[in-house]
Amino acid sequence: MTANSDRFIQSAVRIGQRAATEADQIEQDLSLPSALVDELISSGVLQLYLRESVGGPGQDAMVAYHCVEAIARGDGSTAWCVMVSSTTGYLTGWLEADVLADMAGSPADFRVAGSFRPQGTAVVVPGGYRISGQWDFCSGIEHANWAMLACSVEGEAAPRAMFVPADQLEIIRTWSVMGMAGTGSHDVVALDLFVPRERTATGEGPPDEDLRLYHSRLLRMATHAPVAAVALGLAQGAIDGVVALAAKAGSSGSEKLLQDRHPVQAAVGEAAAAVAAARSGVVDATQRAWNDPEDAKAVAEARLLYVHAGRSSLEAVQRLFHAVGTPAAIRSSPIERRLRDLYVAMQFPAFDQSVVIGGGQALLGLDPQGRGW
Repeated sequence: MTANSDRFIQSAVRIGQRAATEADQIEQDLSLPSALVDELISSGVLQLYLRESVGGPGQDAMVAYHCVEAIARGDGSTAWCVMVSSTTGYLTGWLEADVLADMAGSPADFRVAGSFRPQGTAVVVPGGYRISGQWDFCSGIEHANWAMLACSVEGEAAPRAMFVPADQLEIIRTWSVMGMAGTGSHDVVALDLFVPRERTATGEGPPDEDLRLYHSRLLRMATHAPVAAVALGLAQGAIDGVVALAAKAGSSGSEKLLQDRHPVQAAVGEAAAAVAAARSGVVDATQRAWNDPEDAKAVAEARLLYVHAGRSSLEAVQRLFHAVGTPAAIRSSPIERRLRDLYVAMQFPAFDQSVVIGGGQALLGLDPQGRGW
């Protein structure tokens, strides 16, 4: 990583610390506070994958991983919005540079929400497409200035990503969930909306620039490594919180400090080891796959380790929850919200069992099936 990369990571650490102090309000409001959004914009972490040629940071998956993990350590919802904004713009790699530069503006400010699921339909018209549909789980839509909406197009085999100014969409406030509440992942609706052809992409064929980021085998590295980072950051934040709580609190059944109880000591040790091991695996495998995208084994191992990281993170926080006991269930505890956030995050396709099956098939020398193989 370069000095420029370090700058983004250092900004992410500061943002994570700030988000931790505002986490309760973020969850209550179902969105990020405007001052925090301003800091996210000025730091550049909402557009980590935006190409340098159009004024973006042009960072790789490892920098995105470290930034998202640092923020998730403070607050999962903030980290999820950062992850979504950077990764949802991935298909801009297939837009022409002058088109993308016009979309991003100067200085570049490209905040993306949206959905890779083709929940809309499009018809071809002169100069572009007319799209209609309703897309769910659009995390960060209330502070995004662009939306990426996948559509099935009459006469085209592959879904097409449509990049639309966010203010042209209707937001349907549907987000009411047990965790990740602050992401504001509402639905959006478009009705017969025109999208110029130059603002659309399928991800097929060569990208506009020959960058490592857009190598065909690295799509899931770029989009799923930051998802694993959310899980690991949440788990590390829970460990941090339990360590701080254990030094000053007992429980309803005993005044003995939590830090002096063997079950808590064991749970912290086991959780810390599991999270550290999972993190090391993710970082090592992602870097190896990034260095050599043609290494099918490295790519498969990385994707498998993302699933493992999510599961290990959830298990670690569950272990802490049970060891701490009653104090862990209180809303103000460092565990309760992170545990709920992890349960919701684990529904993401990066952690699906089909990834494990496909990875196993790849390691067995078979043609992998399932999500994105």
